Amino acid sequence: MTTASDPKPVPPSPLKPVMAITAAGTLAMAGYEMVRSASASVFLAHHSAARLPEALLLVPLAMFAFTWLFSVSLRRLGADRTFTATLLLSALVLASSATAVLHGLPGSAFLLYIFAQAYIVFIVEEVWAFINSLFVTAQGKRWNGVIIAVSTTGAVTGGVITGRLSVAIGSERIVWIAAGLTAAAALLGRLAFRLAGKQPTPPDRPPEKLADHFAWDLLRTGPTIRRLALIVIAAQSVAVLLDIAFHQALQAAVPLQDPRTALLGYFWSAVNLFALVLQLAACPLILSRFPLRRIHGAIPLLFGLAALGAVAFPILPVLGAVFFLSKTVDYSVFRAAKEVLYIPLSFTARYRAKMTVDALIYRSSKGVVAGLLSLANRAFGLLPLRLYPLLVVLVCGAWNRFSRGLPEPSSK
Repeated sequence: MTTASDPKPVPPSPLKPVMAITAAGTLAMAGYEMVRSASASVFLAHHSAARLPEALLLVPLAMFAFTWLFSVSLRRLGADRTFTATLLLSALVLASSATAVLHGLPGSAFLLYIFAQAYIVFIVEEVWAFINSLFVTAQGKRWNGVIIAVSTTGAVTGGVITGRLSVAIGSERIVWIAAGLTAAAALLGRLAFRLAGKQPTPPDRPPEKLADHFAWDLLRTGPTIRRLALIVIAAQSVAVLLDIAFHQALQAAVPLQDPRTALLGYFWSAVNLFALVLQLAACPLILSRFPLRRIHGAIPLLFGLAALGAVAFPILPVLGAVFFLSKTVDYSVFRAAKEVLYIPLSFTARYRAKMTVDALIYRSSKGVVAGLLSLANRAFGLLPLRLYPLLVVLVCGAWNRFSRGLPEPSSK
């Protein structure tokens, strides 16, 4: 496989297919926001928050299998039918898992939570792989924030629906609605690929061994992909530390399942609403005025400073504020700046390597960190909340260092 850029089949106006795939992603994100809150609350209703690291530890196994299946499907079915299959199969598993929870099937709450962590990553990364194959760098800097903003409206809507309906119909039935939205997104995905036109065969050598399915050679030799992998590991380490601390504090403060689901629904709706403002107002301005490596270097410094406040005051309002900040920036500036880096790369980098970095490594990092925390909990008892933001500060220092070596892509 090669790291060189390949000629992209850019239609006269890529905006129509991009708008269609963005609409598909918007429906999927609306469903995910419903699943995220419901699955977390259902998990906490059946298990202690101290078992969250155990569930997250299983996520890397699921991600490894799903990434391999994606690579096989990409070769045999193509990007278009792989995207459709991802959406439809996700909808089926979500609906089945929620039904199993309602019927009291052992392990179903674990399964729902683990699948909720995994499925959306593949949908989002397939959307962005499609967009990055149509845009040039200058278009990405101009439109990525807007694209994320549109999809965020779906996330905000999903959060509001969850907050309004979860107490009335139950958390499990919220997941049923999400499954329907995910299935509906498949129709818009098919439209997007039709509008993009017939794609010429990309220079993507068929995988000959297991490592080829994960574009391992690009992770070893590609400067952009290698740095992105390190950044994603650091970013997800920060995410899981803040996630677990927030949910532990939340379980103690709000012990009942459905009110907790409603609170989480409003919380994530607010996260996405604030991220929407950043996506529209800040992303185009920041991406056009500052080098990408500086943007990526500034984000961990911001998170580290915020985490210091939670070290001093490890209580729910402060932990929630730090978690809120990390997610709003992650969903806006960080995502928009990260996707621009993929645009000049080859098909193999945009699809296979991207799925390895932004799906497998993305969620596996979360699982590994969660596993280490689980072992620490078993060895030393329940860890103090203050320790989590303290570790965030340390990880953010390494994250900043990784960002310094990012190559700056050409605008063409």
